[in-house]
Amino acid sequence: MEGRGFFVRNGTLQLRRLFLVIFLLEIGIFVAISSLSIHDDELLSLFRNQQQSIVTLSLPDMILEIFPHNLLVATIEFIPVIGQFFFLLSSVETSIIISIEGTSLHTSGLLVFFSLAILPHTWLELPSYAVATSTSIYLIYLLFKRGQVLHSNIMKVVYMYMFVVLELVIAGTFESTEIYMSRIYSSPYNIVYPLMLWIAAAPVIYLLIRLYRRIDRNEYPRKHKKEKEDFMQLI
Repeated sequence: MEGRGFFVRNGTLQLRRLFLVIFLLEIGIFVAISSLSIHDDELLSLFRNQQQSIVTLSLPDMILEIFPHNLLVATIEFIPVIGQFFFLLSSVETSIIISIEGTSLHTSGLLVFFSLAILPHTWLELPSYAVATSTSIYLIYLLFKRGQVLHSNIMKVVYMYMFVVLELVIAGTFESTEIYMSRIYSSPYNIVYPLMLWIAAAPVIYLLIRLYRRIDRNEYPRKHKKEKEDFMQLI
């Protein structure tokens, strides 16, 4: 893996670009499969029973129910090799459920997906799975390279896991709040108030992006070299 390409720069795999491709793949899976017309009354019934057991909880209990489940999914995705297969399986399975729900409502599952995509938690939860899966692939690369490459980058993997934990806590909080608002408020406020959560979510997502770039800062050598040169000129 020497040379320079989209994924490799100066002989080093670029985690941020790997994340971007995985995230776009994830979105592509949801769009493609949710667009299909799939019928499965048994799976739909199981999903709605599970959903009902969550939406009736209090807000704190809902967070404690959603967050551990999502963290378990992301933790499995961090496991090399197994994680990549689980990521695909989980994405496809969730997309199928969205498609089935759309069919049961006599509409496209794609519309159901878009109704979720306009809510803040989607843009916290889905990226976290892409971070976990891309970091898992990156870990395979580090284990293959070994030596100094592994030693100098292994903490990045640890920090990325901590980042995913943080992101999923926030995602679970927003998702639970959205569900809670949609339950306690009547129309149209059960839609308007969850959308108003973007006021808080937008700066949070921005700060998470900055934190991600901070963890992955060694992939921005030119920028940090220039910052160092500017600092040296000031002193």
